Amino acid sequence: MKDLDAILRARSRSRGPSVLATVVAVSGSAYRRPGARMLMSEEGWLAGGISGGCLEADIVRKAFFWTTTGPRLLRYDSTSDSEEDEGAFSFALGCNGVVDVLLERCEAGVEEALTFAAEARLAGRRAVVATVYRGPANAVGARLLLRDDGTEAGNLAGALRDAVREAAREALAAGKTWSGPCGGADVLVEVVEPPHALVLFGSGFDVAPVVNQAAGLGWHVTVVADRPAESLRNRFPRAHAVVSAKAVSAVEALPLSPRTLAVLMTHSLPQDRELLARLLPRPLRYLGVLGPRSRTDRVLAELPSMPTAAQLEKLHAPVGLDLGAEGADEIALSIIAELQAVVSNREGGKLRERQAPIHTAAPPPVRRLA
Repeated sequence: MKDLDAILRARSRSRGPSVLATVVAVSGSAYRRPGARMLMSEEGWLAGGISGGCLEADIVRKAFFWTTTGPRLLRYDSTSDSEEDEGAFSFALGCNGVVDVLLERCEAGVEEALTFAAEARLAGRRAVVATVYRGPANAVGARLLLRDDGTEAGNLAGALRDAVREAAREALAAGKTWSGPCGGADVLVEVVEPPHALVLFGSGFDVAPVVNQAAGLGWHVTVVADRPAESLRNRFPRAHAVVSAKAVSAVEALPLSPRTLAVLMTHSLPQDRELLARLLPRPLRYLGVLGPRSRTDRVLAELPSMPTAAQLEKLHAPVGLDLGAEGADEIALSIIAELQAVVSNREGGKLRERQAPIHTAAPPPVRRLA
């Protein structure tokens, strides 16, 4: 959903008509998955992306013509010689897959859906944007919008609305985006999650590249350190929030949740000991500690009580993947790579050793405690 923020910013600057392209279905290999978006103006590409670059040029050239009479579904297919399939154009592309792209003029209904998703993310809520991309002509482009607090909007009606509403609720409960048949139409049911929340404890020079890389991924980054707030803002301009306080006193005030990723980079044994004592019992998604394993073992041994197996399961020490990293930027890459693997429920291994397709869902990694 990082594309969403860029698209909304671009739309606010655009003065003329624009077209939104959305990947609504994928079969086989493709660079982007359903929900990827790109916004175009009449002058050319504005924001977002729907592939690695092989589809954008073709769509930009023709998007406004194709949407003259309403939404248009295009099919980019490298597995078939057919020129047309169910009303969707067929083109050759580099990946060995089929990608369906819905083109829509960026009008009231489209903008309502984008704003609904963005406001849910900003409020830290989960939401679903369900879009009909194939079916009755008057239903293509229609949507149902549903938030986890029950708020609902959109322009679907009748039995199709009822079927899509039920599918949206199930997707919200499962936290999984999907596309396919629903209520007599084909629908993209897209789960919109709040940005990943990353809390970094420390203010050393090695914290900055972690902040920058995480912010570049669209994550919400908070830096906590016992330094003046203005100094922290100047040092970490891409952080979304800074907390000027002793790390241990800030823990109780921070909005930590089961989705929070936390990394200790204080370079201080006493601080890490106090932080681990307070953070290990919290229901975090991830807790990482910078430094060698022996250092963390020493800190754990000095805690008032021995951590439970469940608490140790979420502890990653040393923090990061084994990339042979040296220096702040490489270490930051190692840390961010492991965080991405965790939020995607992946091991972080080599793709050439993966037997299943790249985008196939994988179970959470199994960690063995020593």
